[in-house]
Amino acid sequence: MPSPKMWLAAFSLAGILLWVTDRCLLESIEVISSSMEPTFLPDERVYLQRVGCGKIQRFDVVVLDRQVVGGRIVKRVIGLPGDRVKLEDSWRVTVNGKTLDYQVVSGTTNRLVEAGVHQIQLQRNPKINIKTRYGTNDFQLGEDEYYVLGDNRLASGDSRLFGVIKRGEIMGKLRLIWYSYDLSSGYIRWHRPGTIVR
Repeated sequence: MPSPKMWLAAFSLAGILLWVTDRCLLESIEVISSSMEPTFLPDERVYLQRVGCGKIQRFDVVVLDRQVVGGRIVKRVIGLPGDRVKLEDSWRVTVNGKTLDYQVVSGTTNRLVEAGVHQIQLQRNPKINIKTRYGTNDFQLGEDEYYVLGDNRLASGDSRLFGVIKRGEIMGKLRLIWYSYDLSSGYIRWHRPGTIVR
């Protein structure tokens, strides 16, 4: 039978590995706002892949460390380095002269599938009035610049408001929802954990 010292050593090692994994490889990020609905709901926790997240692709969901906004925010990458980007109606995206395909989600009035990849939501928040400062006119991204938007397109502070972001501001990609809690009802959303981020 293992001695108490062996148990202590095993628990210490497990704790160290968990800490290193959380800080260096995976980190749990809390989504607190509705700016990424329907992909993320408020009060969900999602695993962030930090190290080795690889090349940033269009439509990746990333965490940004932005001093301009005073902390971390979650957004979707829409424009890549060298792309020409333009927005119409403050939400419809044109990349390199081609407008992304939008299809209405059956049975909804304000959800669309963007480019056949993921859903976005067009639901205004009466407390937030986002004006498009960057993107009303066609512009080209530099070699280290990205254009990001929230999936709740009409209620998200993103590149329309604060401009392009640099690669160094991207902490990593969000991969998996592992916890979801509805504060208004006081219940765990059991159907959400295990959802892979798309």
